[in-house]
Amino acid sequence: MHIIDIIEQFVTSKTGHLQDCEDVIHRSDGFIAVIDGATSKSAIRWSGERSGWAAARCLDAALGALPADCSAREAVDRLSAAIRDVYRREDRLADLEVHPHRRLTASLVICSRQRRELWFIGDCQALLNGELICYPKEVDHIVTGARALFLELQLLQGSSVDALRENDRGREYILPLLKQQALLQNHPGGGPLWFPVIDGFAVPDEGIRIRPLPPGEVMLVLASDGYPVLKDSLAASEAALRALLQEDPLLFRKFRATKGMAPGYISFDDRSYIKFKLQSQD
Repeated sequence: MHIIDIIEQFVTSKTGHLQDCEDVIHRSDGFIAVIDGATSKSAIRWSGERSGWAAARCLDAALGALPADCSAREAVDRLSAAIRDVYRREDRLADLEVHPHRRLTASLVICSRQRRELWFIGDCQALLNGELICYPKEVDHIVTGARALFLELQLLQGSSVDALRENDRGREYILPLLKQQALLQNHPGGGPLWFPVIDGFAVPDEGIRIRPLPPGEVMLVLASDGYPVLKDSLAASEAALRALLQEDPLLFRKFRATKGMAPGYISFDDRSYIKFKLQSQD
């Protein structure tokens, strides 16, 4: 039996209004997980909701139905099937096969209590006894670099950081790439630029990263990528985020992102954080 002691947890949206949040923290007898629903790249709504919100809630429910002893491969297949069932109910499967940017998409990090493993699908992150574990996407380096270049050129031509926060033309500039890069989802044919996500279609084996936990007591933090600097306490992670946003609210110099912090928002992305201790009991 593996005992979990939750130490602290937090989830909020970039707007500061929880109802807008597309991150979910999942807690059940078998699993603890952070689910990061991807920001919508289209106007499609799912029962009136944004795609990131719908994806995260669908996967939260599907995780709760998983058998506690299932493997990472089985879990990913069942989670993908849950999303695919939504497509069938909405009669959108054929369209989404050819337009991946319209799919329900999410990244996850999952702690399997029974198997004592961390499972990563996408770019969520973890701290294992203080060691950072994350799998950033190579394509993000390219796209965020293009946005940073565009914004620097805008500033050289007389624009201002405040004006670009009000109207993030850098985001507009890279949006066609963000839509097209969805073609790389779960597609090893994209070479080093492909990346894994849960989107209702098959995730290749190499897209499921498994990290076994060492024996004995372990301290874990699971978080979404809304924390650019992940620390071993919530307070420290929040402080690092505040410092970054104060210095670089457009997020194109000190830390490059696909979007900045809009006026009136509290961050550039939704964020979730859960810290817990996992220990064995004979």
